Amino acid sequence: MKENMQTFIALLSADDDNDLRQHYLASSESENIIQLAYLFQQGIAQVASFDFYQQLTTTLIASKILPVALIAQIKTNDTLSFFTPALQVQDNFTKTDRRQRNALHYLFAGNKVVASTPPFIYLRSMMLFGSNNTLRDALCQRDHENLTPIEVYLSTNQNLISLAPHELTALLALIEIESKQQPLATTNYSKVIKVLAELCSRQDKHFDSELQRLILVAIYYKKAINDIVNGLH
Repeated sequence: MKENMQTFIALLSADDDNDLRQHYLASSESENIIQLAYLFQQGIAQVASFDFYQQLTTTLIASKILPVALIAQIKTNDTLSFFTPALQVQDNFTKTDRRQRNALHYLFAGNKVVASTPPFIYLRSMMLFGSNNTLRDALCQRDHENLTPIEVYLSTNQNLISLAPHELTALLALIEIESKQQPLATTNYSKVIKVLAELCSRQDKHFDSELQRLILVAIYYKKAINDIVNGLH
């Protein structure tokens, strides 16, 4: 692995695009993940060179199938921003891993190390101002537990702080987009509310009608919030 990366970095430094691409193609998926992680780190660290590393990454991913292991790494705003062009090619937004999760599932689930808010405005803007049918389809995909990315957010994202008004508006718009594409899986409600209740308990959060996440669950599943609260007491 170390020798592989030494060669990769040497070819990158030599500005030898063809040999670099051939080296990437000949590398294993695990080696590709390390190579792409290196390009991401360079792009984030060197703002002036961000576009260069992003374009190179997109070219390499487009030359081969999307590494399955990369899907689970799209869980921060920075990773989404950097890999968006690569996810837009070859319908990569809808590619899934062994858990049947796409990049949006992991992005909405959030980073367990650092509490974060998914970039709902960014995604909503992409749907408004670009041809992103694949992104819309990814929003509606269901994972191994039959959950959409929004349902994963509602139940498991650990940042229970209320969304800022503009992010809340964007999320509500995404919920509306999903609702127009497919019927609601009402059987998921009990699963989602159970996981959310456990999350609130671990964080000593009051599980009441003032909790924004609970309000969002009520909106998503079209339920009266008082019925939800009373049903868990």
